[in-house]
Amino acid sequence: MISLRQDPPQLCGGCPLRRLDMDTVTDLQPENGAIGVMHVDRGQVLPNGGPLDRFLMLRAGALKVEYLNPEGRPEVAAFLLPGEPVVTAFADEPVAITALQESWICDLDPERVHCAPDRSGEVLHALTHAIGAQAAQDQRRLILARSGEVAERLMWFLRDLSARQQSATVTLVMTRSDIAHYLETTAESVSRAFTDLVAQGAIVRERPRRIRLASA
Repeated sequence: MISLRQDPPQLCGGCPLRRLDMDTVTDLQPENGAIGVMHVDRGQVLPNGGPLDRFLMLRAGALKVEYLNPEGRPEVAAFLLPGEPVVTAFADEPVAITALQESWICDLDPERVHCAPDRSGEVLHALTHAIGAQAAQDQRRLILARSGEVAERLMWFLRDLSARQQSATVTLVMTRSDIAHYLETTAESVSRAFTDLVAQGAIVRERPRRIRLASA
């Protein structure tokens, strides 16, 4: 079920508006419906990849972004974590966005932001810059995720998650199959790569979905 609640108490920790010294939605006059929080159950897909005319920021949970390759098959383009903007297109193609966990998404309508008139340009610039930076980062990550041997790709993926989760222990919210699609390999190859990395002492498998990086 997807629902929208108005007036979140504070802006997300990674919100680009925080760089403008805004801390709460009162800075955006939320009574006009400019900002709310979208609740998405695990497994739910955002309709049409989310509204194209709004700014979405993942507040809590995790999302999977998929697009159709030239052969018409879905491919994983990105995994989004809290504090990251939701990009609703990949390589100019529309995407499907699925909640990997119960998730909350900040939903901001730029057309209805009525903060101080002399700052409206700053707000739009901050939002546009954040979306552009996230789209470029997603594409860079995808290139790195598909370069080198499978074990090298998997190790890079785990280190990237570690940095983004700000923890040496990584929680895998995605399935083995999702990881395989993202790394452009098979689930069997991912399983072998996990086994090899454990044997090398590079990672420690604390639980099936919790991995500790030995070098972190």
